[in-house]
Amino acid sequence: MINSISVVRLPDRLPIEMAGVSINTSCDAWGSTFDFELADTSQLSLLKPSADGPRQVEVTLNGYVWTALVESYSTRREWGGSGINLTGRSRTALLAAPYAPGRVKVTTEDRSVAQLVTEELADTGFTASYDTVDWVVPAGAWFYDATTALDAISRLAEASGGVVQSDPAAQALQVRARYPESPWHWKERTPDHVVYEDVVSNESLQMRSAPLYDAVVVTGELAGKGVTCKVRRSGEAGQLFAPQASSPLISTAAAGTERGRNILSDRGEQALVELVIPLFGGPLRPGEVGRVKPLDLVEVVGQEGTWHGLCIAARTEARTNDKAVVIEQTITLERHYTDAD
Repeated sequence: MINSISVVRLPDRLPIEMAGVSINTSCDAWGSTFDFELADTSQLSLLKPSADGPRQVEVTLNGYVWTALVESYSTRREWGGSGINLTGRSRTALLAAPYAPGRVKVTTEDRSVAQLVTEELADTGFTASYDTVDWVVPAGAWFYDATTALDAISRLAEASGGVVQSDPAAQALQVRARYPESPWHWKERTPDHVVYEDVVSNESLQMRSAPLYDAVVVTGELAGKGVTCKVRRSGEAGQLFAPQASSPLISTAAAGTERGRNILSDRGEQALVELVIPLFGGPLRPGEVGRVKPLDLVEVVGQEGTWHGLCIAARTEARTNDKAVVIEQTITLERHYTDAD
């Protein structure tokens, strides 16, 4: 495989020479962070902010595209050479401070959560997909003060145990459950990726134990609008309770149940397994792995057996080495021994 790296400035698509690129993404963060090392220090002037705000770049690694805002830079001067490093974030940052203003809102009509997310993005140029449990929020139950659009959407997602994820390339975001499938269903679901251990160049593991909760109480906070739900893991006694969760948006049993399901998915014996693998470009052949994103379900096949893990973080790194390009992705998988394998 011949690796390829391309960085261009947007919207004029002016090529920018980079010696290295690192992209970090997590399921607990709404966007990616970017670190760049300029190969040609004279190009710094092309990436400094303009009157329209921070510069935007498009990064393509083995055919996979990311876009970013370039927000800061630092210079390095030392004997025999110098360098310039730049940092940035996903373009979704334009919906957050310091770029987006804080706003005030109180709903006066019933709205579904998906509708409320769409309303937050009106006239921003961004779109959203809502891919978790939806329900109707009564008038007056959704309100905030001095809150940016992205913070508001994050609060809407959190009500049912969801998270916000930025599209790697497009001006779009997605609201998804923190656990799209509960760990006890992972073995039954078709994985998003299959990783064979012979493509893994490095592996590390960190154990984690959580109480074996089998029940949780989820409650709405507003009198006359909220509901209280006892959510129990099916087939279990429902006697060891996780800490109670609440939100003014919990107004239906479906919302409370989904919040409880996500809470009870994080229990028992677990491990965070970090795998370093190549980033194969498409079309993929058997045994090759494309870009792995947070919340993707990964099946790992090795000599000791097959197991499943949920990707919770990914770091993609590209660097030039003696005129060759090396591209690797480091994926962190949340493995559940108690409820999965």
